[in-house]
Amino acid sequence: MLQIPFDYDVVVLGGGPAGCATALTLSRRGITRLLVVEADDYERVRVGESIPPDTRVLLTDLGLYVDFLREEHEACLGSCSSWGDGRLGYNDFLLNPYGVGWHLDRRRFDAFLARNVRAAGAEFWMQARFTDASRCRGQGFGLQLEKADGKTVTVTTRSVIDATGARAHFASRMGATRRVLDRLAWTFGYLRIPDDVDFSRLTMLEAVEYGWWYAAGLPGRRLVAAVATSPGSVKSLRLHQEDAWLAHLRGTAHIAPALSDCSYIDDSLEVCSAPSFLLDRSTGDGWLAVGDAASAYDPISSQGIYKALAEGISAGTAMAAYLRGESEQLQEYDQAVKARFDDYLYNRNFLYGLERRWPESSFWQERRAKRAL
Repeated sequence: MLQIPFDYDVVVLGGGPAGCATALTLSRRGITRLLVVEADDYERVRVGESIPPDTRVLLTDLGLYVDFLREEHEACLGSCSSWGDGRLGYNDFLLNPYGVGWHLDRRRFDAFLARNVRAAGAEFWMQARFTDASRCRGQGFGLQLEKADGKTVTVTTRSVIDATGARAHFASRMGATRRVLDRLAWTFGYLRIPDDVDFSRLTMLEAVEYGWWYAAGLPGRRLVAAVATSPGSVKSLRLHQEDAWLAHLRGTAHIAPALSDCSYIDDSLEVCSAPSFLLDRSTGDGWLAVGDAASAYDPISSQGIYKALAEGISAGTAMAAYLRGESEQLQEYDQAVKARFDDYLYNRNFLYGLERRWPESSFWQERRAKRAL
């Protein structure tokens, strides 16, 4: 068979934690003709700031742990939550064999990953977008990419990693479809911590009638506060408006007192979708989806970044094997994505089942009703 001279062995669409972890894993397995395409420039606010202690195992596997420590992100000593009753319960990392977790500056963390991908030898295009794909005579793919200057170029590649997030742009073009369990709205804003205030290094969680609140300190004397609720409640409670969002934040029983000395940073409020879904298939001939492109978890799981890094390592390992002719590795990867989603679903259902204080609340009724795909 005529061999097509591809431009790349792998193109990774998406330069977030999942895409970068995949690219680093591929590089460490000898894949040198590698391109990463990222639509952003790492200046935009990114959601997801906490990682658990065992993330250090993943960072070590990627060869990043020592350099990560030099980034000096904020230590996370555990969590406290009001969930199931009105009292605060505590879960600290004192006895965790991996030590403490971290609250991240996400923009800095993602830029750190991207720098290391480039240092590993991958080509990296920022502010470039995937627009279309086609098969190359049954072998590999032709990808249309719009670069930062607005020009569209076509590159050819033996294989593709879809790390484009929940929209799964490439996988959807390959015929994969999302099996959606739930749709949450995540409304978050940032506050300034005064220099003379020693803010808690615990993640805070508090259930309320219309959803649940989250708060955590971040590097740079900032903290994030967020509320998870239904899209309808965002509109009816006006949680997309700063005055109403702040009023509801002040109405929390535990988080509000902890934040009483902090000041809201004007114009920092954002609303984003937080769906819970699984692709019907996360792989195909010469491609796979990773991170939120393959499956997305409710933020209650607190697994977003950890999941992205772990799946990136698995995805890079599977694709490297595929390029060596071991095509069964892609099917095994797909099965692993589905198995992890089943585990997540069990834990998600358990957590939502614990909260029974508001039996008439549509939010809690809907979360308890949506238990399986």
